[in-house]
Amino acid sequence: SELSQAVVNLSLDGAKGSSPSCVGALQLRHIIDEMVTTEREYVRSLCYIIDSYFPEMERLDLPQDLRGKRSVIFGNLEKLYDFHSQYFLRELESCCNHPLRVSHYQFGMYALYSKNKPKSDSLLASHGNTFFKFKQVQLGDKMDLASYLLKPIQRMSKYALLLKDLIKECSEAQEQELGYLRAAEEMVKFQLRHGNDLLAMDAIQVCHRFAQGDRRGSSVDYA
Repeated sequence: SELSQAVVNLSLDGAKGSSPSCVGALQLRHIIDEMVTTEREYVRSLCYIIDSYFPEMERLDLPQDLRGKRSVIFGNLEKLYDFHSQYFLRELESCCNHPLRVSHYQFGMYALYSKNKPKSDSLLASHGNTFFKFKQVQLGDKMDLASYLLKPIQRMSKYALLLKDLIKECSEAQEQELGYLRAAEEMVKFQLRHGNDLLAMDAIQVCHRFAQGDRRGSSVDYA
């Protein structure tokens, strides 16, 4: 099921009944600026994947095993891009002058992305990496497609770090803001655990299949 929780945009103006120190205010501003800057970079990366690699799936020489597999390779990345570029980034930017204002967003899309990730990794490893390597060389990019497809997972980890820093800078007097921040932190941690659990389960299944194949290949009839 989709997870609907708060992910945070912060500003000192929204803190009621609190008077944070000058140092705390500067530190809070620094964290907010980092959140906005890294969000812009993240959105650019998602756009780069869509513009550079999506068209490759329409090529006439696309290997048979990759045909019709765009959703397997990229998951719901296009929906992530739409959400972050059209809503979340704009909200973060508009909150720069109101850092403790809070908005609620659907981040359940990351659970779907994490769930699909092992299938994407497997298909890229077996067929995709070789095919997409040509495009990577053409782009003159040091990073391959597989590295770019890790960015949504890495972004959730970045949110966790930023939220932890924001919570540290909030005073206990900012009770409402702390409540929203902690709820957002729990949501991000849940997404990370869910993704890690799925990846671990996939690794166990691969090892199990390999072990079964190894036993079959090594069985000898001495009768």
